[in-house]
Amino acid sequence: IGVNDPNYNLDFHVKESRFNFDVESIILGEKIHGFLEMDFLFSKQGDEKVSNSFSPRLRHFYFEWRRMLIGQTWSTFMMVVIPDDLDLAGAMDGIVLNRQPQVRYKAGNWWFSVENPETTVIPYQSSGVIVTEKEVFPDVVVRRNFPVKWGSWAAAVMFRTLSGKDSTDAVTRAPGFGITTGGKILIGDKGDDVRIVASYGQGLGRYLSAGFISDGVLDTNIDINAIESFNGYVAYKHFWIKDKLASTFNLSGFKAFNDPMLAGAQANTIAYSLSANLKYTPVKQLMLGVEFMNAYREVEDGTNGEFNRLQFSARYSFGYTNIAANEKK
Repeated sequence: IGVNDPNYNLDFHVKESRFNFDVESIILGEKIHGFLEMDFLFSKQGDEKVSNSFSPRLRHFYFEWRRMLIGQTWSTFMMVVIPDDLDLAGAMDGIVLNRQPQVRYKAGNWWFSVENPETTVIPYQSSGVIVTEKEVFPDVVVRRNFPVKWGSWAAAVMFRTLSGKDSTDAVTRAPGFGITTGGKILIGDKGDDVRIVASYGQGLGRYLSAGFISDGVLDTNIDINAIESFNGYVAYKHFWIKDKLASTFNLSGFKAFNDPMLAGAQANTIAYSLSANLKYTPVKQLMLGVEFMNAYREVEDGTNGEFNRLQFSARYSFGYTNIAANEKK
């Protein structure tokens, strides 16, 4: 970023490959659903020098019983209508993206959850990220799903307490909140759709764009000041040939409203991206695709840069389902 020196890199990997166990049981007349999923992304164990060995990474691990969900999965604050790209990071700057342990209660179209709290802050006049590990109160989310004939839509609000220590080593806290809304709009009879999500709040850092900014920034007293931000995306999926040949076109962006008196010159402030792909699905289990992305990033002092990425992917999906029953007569 900020250097007029193009860099090129070719990389092959299989780290997006994932495996999961999805089970349902009927025990004494009650349905219990469990789910475990792992992949190999962001593994710190392994490299590409010799064996390309990478350790698994936990994604989801939860169970559902009656109206309760307990375990780790997508945050209730997240609208899981991710653009149909070749990888999950296709419109990352516009996405609410968070998986974490939680307890969720579903009452019809209303969902309520208490979720794992974690506070990330930027030191005064810096851009490095600190994880405070001083939380006492969980993140609380209230969500409403709206049943509609033309697709799906939902909205959620979140209330947080950012926690840390001040200059006297005493606990300091600041409120955080956020609102997000979005969904999928079905178009035509071929399977086309438009996916839209928009989010706004203060102290949402670790929920947005894979932690592109922190929840807050510290002042001279080491008190936490929540960072205001806005982000979102629009994605259009179009089938050229129904169930066989499709494309997705994305536009996404992010804006942080940093306090220039507190944030450092290299603190992230703006990001946006444009992307388009072509996916061929000869059979349901097999997908071959190519995708182009152009992305831009800017930091607090105005320094900026961009990159172009051309990606090729091949995906084979397979599975086995088992439903066990143990009815007591």
